Amino acid sequence: MSKTTTERGYGWRHQQVRERLIATHKDGTPCWWCGKPMYRDAQKNFDNATLEAEHTNDLKHHGHSDADRLMHRRCNRQRLDGRDERRPGASGDVAEPGPPRFDWAGLG
Repeated sequence: MSKTTTERGYGWRHQQVRERLIATHKDGTPCWWCGKPMYRDAQKNFDNATLEAEHTNDLKHHGHSDADRLMHRRCNRQRLDGRDERRPGASGDVAEPGPPRFDWAGLG
């Protein structure tokens, strides 16, 4: 079973920021990561999931800040902790993103 937003380290404030981003979102806006359109209605998104609030700067290296954009759930989780800047959509390759990569750097 997936962890809740709070269990993943995001609480009430993050949820409020996401609601604000959703409220101002224009359906069809391309995802920064994959380039595919994003919709408030989860069933219209390629991954059939709700949009997630994402941080431009990774939290691990830049400290806590409010999320400042929306991404597809799959794209946001594929980006892991935010250090990954490889964007499938930037090269024009907007094929469905693959599964998230494992972060081997975290192993000691």
